[in-house]
Amino acid sequence: MNLSAMTQLILQNIPVFMRPTVEDGITLRRYSDFFTRYETTVIKGFYDLIYSDPEAHAHITGMTRQQRESILQEWYRVTMSAGFDDLYWNWQALMGIVRVKHNVPNSAVLSMWSWIMNFLQERLLAELPAQEAQQVIHILHKLHATVCGLIIESFIYTRQEALTRASGLNERILGRLVSIEIDQLVKQGQSLVAEQTQLRMAAAA
Repeated sequence: MNLSAMTQLILQNIPVFMRPTVEDGITLRRYSDFFTRYETTVIKGFYDLIYSDPEAHAHITGMTRQQRESILQEWYRVTMSAGFDDLYWNWQALMGIVRVKHNVPNSAVLSMWSWIMNFLQERLLAELPAQEAQQVIHILHKLHATVCGLIIESFIYTRQEALTRASGLNERILGRLVSIEIDQLVKQGQSLVAEQTQLRMAAAA
């Protein structure tokens, strides 16, 4: 599967109403001054948090902070220019794959994406009329949902294809093996829930 085909497949699985449109991009570009004004603060705040957390910091070896800030700056500028076309979505899917080579887990990427969202949302609500701010925030949430979907699914598709090639197992057999693992986890989860329920009932008695 090539990058473009994979990206389109992932996008098709995201509900249409949660994908940013060309019109959404036009709306965001009206606030380019806002996004530009906070660019430096977002980038510095992002990496201040990363470097202040030993566990998060442990995942970002191999580059200087300046190099990483330059990458984030490029991403921020391109993203906030709101050109939501096939090229942009392919790029986001590619980033979802490339960050794996740098040992950055999904949980770290998604949580810091949320930090950026919260940062921008707070300032939009503080600086714009409520209805206007909500319109921009709604578009940002659609962007957040779509990019996060691409980040996660591009990794899953790539990993699955690599496993298929390495093992020689077809997709159907791999799916069955995954299903068996899920069933085992479900049983563990049911046992834990039952145990916790009994403990709560005993404590309340």
